[in-house]
Amino acid sequence: MSILTIILFGILFVITIYWFYKRYYTNNNSKGNTRKLKSQWLLGIGLTVGRKVFHEAIYCMKEKYGDILSFQVGFRRIIIISRIDYTEHILSHRHIYDISDITTRNFSLLFPGGLLSLKGETWKRHARLMLPVFRRSKILPYFETIVECIDDFIDKQFLNNKIKIHKDLVIKCQHILLTVIARIAFNYDFSNLSTNDGINIHQAFNNMIDCASRFALMTAIPLWVAKLMLKLNFKFQKSLNIMKNHVMSIINDEQKRQHEQIYLSDQRKSLITLLVEASQNEAKISLSSNEMFDEISMSILAGFETTSTALSWFIFYMSKYPNIQCKIKNELKQYGLTSNTSLTQEKLDQLIYVDCVTKEVLRFAPIAAGIVREAISDDIIDGIEINKGDVFLIAIQNLHKNSNYWKIDPEQFIPERFLNEDRNPPRYAYMPFGGGHRTCIGQDLALLELKTAITRLMQRITIEDPGKEANNSGGFIQRVTCYPKHMAVRVIID
Repeated sequence: MSILTIILFGILFVITIYWFYKRYYTNNNSKGNTRKLKSQWLLGIGLTVGRKVFHEAIYCMKEKYGDILSFQVGFRRIIIISRIDYTEHILSHRHIYDISDITTRNFSLLFPGGLLSLKGETWKRHARLMLPVFRRSKILPYFETIVECIDDFIDKQFLNNKIKIHKDLVIKCQHILLTVIARIAFNYDFSNLSTNDGINIHQAFNNMIDCASRFALMTAIPLWVAKLMLKLNFKFQKSLNIMKNHVMSIINDEQKRQHEQIYLSDQRKSLITLLVEASQNEAKISLSSNEMFDEISMSILAGFETTSTALSWFIFYMSKYPNIQCKIKNELKQYGLTSNTSLTQEKLDQLIYVDCVTKEVLRFAPIAAGIVREAISDDIIDGIEINKGDVFLIAIQNLHKNSNYWKIDPEQFIPERFLNEDRNPPRYAYMPFGGGHRTCIGQDLALLELKTAITRLMQRITIEDPGKEANNSGGFIQRVTCYPKHMAVRVIID
């Protein structure tokens, strides 16, 4: 018997076993109301949607198969949910559904002590310390820092380029958010360091976040391959070592300062300061220095990626909806906020229409396509038997644009919806920061950053679509989040 014949028999055997397993799985383990649960052949998404980005793929599957569908990946069933009643069941039963290994796996290779990498009692211990650090009262002192960074961004990018068409604002938004996060995490900016140190640390900071963002997407490759790839990524390893040495030095200095009871007069305490304080005040649930580094790194990655993407989409939408931009500027004038006046926290809180625009950007823009949960025990949802190990993808973008849950057309960008008809959408119809006990802990900080950036930009600049002069067509690039592919706008200083 030739080697080719043996290989062909082997392939046929594997396909046969898979077919029988899947047939058994579907017919015997999905009892009850299975009319709502449709199964695709083999790998499902990859064979159905071609080259679409993730949120488009999930939307196409919803349109074709309905609000709940499943497919097999190997011996694991993946169930995509686009209904709020099923979503509520999954997110409210934390003893049955927890964060999936699909989410935690690669994050645990990057930052094993970060919240997104943890489960069970270890997650609870970290959460008890991390949640208070990101409460609104703790992050409000960062307001002036955010304003300073946005002003610096405007001055450097637009003051001397009054007629230029800007084609790199997605990257620039990422840079400005990295600067904001660095100031919040460490309470300094890179320009305060010596030239060599500043360049090295700044570059390491950028490299570490960039590599981590791309690596976090590689969930389909075998674990041993992922470990090897990360180990051989010398750029990431070098950047990680530089950042770790630097952050560890700050942590050690902060621990020494607090041990010697030397108090800071500055209200704007860094994230490291707050973490060390919380850890020393709660001895029973304290974090080690390595765990603090991982939590800080994870917070930087999550905060940078989502907020910079949302800010990019805001700039794009304002170029397409000048009437909305005009309404924002009219509201700012009502409260005396012009290009020559200072923005205060009190004034920011009064801006209701800017709040609506912020919410609409987070609803309409495809920032995060979904959240993933895994059944840790058997369950039944609406007559459908759920088996331990089943994975659920809750399609956030599908919920945000489901006409069953929104009174004003959800396919349209209309901030006014949050003033009237859709002011209080059904629970879980709007969830830009996830839901349940694993809701994003940094949502207050993200909202403060985004609303402050939107307001300060609209105080000082006007954004225009250059028309046929450049490609400002939008489109999508998928990373951890999904940001505009083609964005080219003209910026006018007010």
